[in-house]
Amino acid sequence: MAEDIYRELCKRLMFENSIILKQIWQRVANETEAQIIGFLPANAKQVADKFNLSLNEATQILEELFKRGAAFKKSKPDGAEYRPPKHIVQFHDATLLWKDAPTDFKQLWVQFMDTEYPPLLEVVTKSNIPSFMRVIPINATIQPKSEVLVYEDAYKMIEQAKEIAVVDCVCRLSHGNCNKPLNVCIQVNNGATYTLERGTGRAITKEEAFEILKMSEEAGLVHMTENKGFGNAICNCCSCCCEMLRFAGNKATHGVVAKSRFTATVDANNCNGCALCMSVCPVHAISVNDTATIDTELCIGCGLCATHCPSGAITLIEIRPKEHIPV
Repeated sequence: MAEDIYRELCKRLMFENSIILKQIWQRVANETEAQIIGFLPANAKQVADKFNLSLNEATQILEELFKRGAAFKKSKPDGAEYRPPKHIVQFHDATLLWKDAPTDFKQLWVQFMDTEYPPLLEVVTKSNIPSFMRVIPINATIQPKSEVLVYEDAYKMIEQAKEIAVVDCVCRLSHGNCNKPLNVCIQVNNGATYTLERGTGRAITKEEAFEILKMSEEAGLVHMTENKGFGNAICNCCSCCCEMLRFAGNKATHGVVAKSRFTATVDANNCNGCALCMSVCPVHAISVNDTATIDTELCIGCGLCATHCPSGAITLIEIRPKEHIPV
């Protein structure tokens, strides 16, 4: 029975035959807890009735699963409703912030993301399934004549946020392949409410969020969010740890990340050939001979090359319509 329920939980996340993911589930939930997760969505009373528990026992179990990142809750008229993770990325990001995780937990996730996760991204790319995440361009690098939507500007997203929090980047937390800033994953609105209730993040002001964005840009991190209009988070990603960005430069898996509506362009008259842009590009879309050249097929439109260009020779230009971003 235990094997069946853990396999079913893996199946829900599209990895039915994964050995590593099953081991992750086994560390997150014992057999009874796994059965409860398999029963969700439900409220505490429904869980209590189904599993012959007291209402208090059911509530305690659900709250513990919530803190571990294995269950998510939403307020309802008849009490909080709990549901299982919607997809593998949500499960990954939530559980890696579990404060009391076993010592081998991070390493199991690293093994999974390095070996069993990439084939899913190949399917996403081949099948033209909507990308999981979207690049947010650095607005300061966009040509003034281009119209920038609110949800294409990380600073404007912060300005309009009702609640803001920050958590550690779970990708750098687990992989540890670089020394880029760690406490830079910004949660907004529902995302902030969620992480503050779990106790995995801290509330910050808009001014603090602006500083985090600026620091991230200077560190060569790419702003990304869910691939829809307004997301619940602004991630600041590196190409060596990020569960999305490190696959964006690979032809077989690039579909996991949606490019921004912009691409970089070079003013050859101002370019001094220093190659700094080439060193900061996260997807290796730039080559330099006498001057820099942008491969627009590879460029994700993040603007890092432009913001780091000492001569101001690079800007972002609009090449995709507003409809490129799903609302």
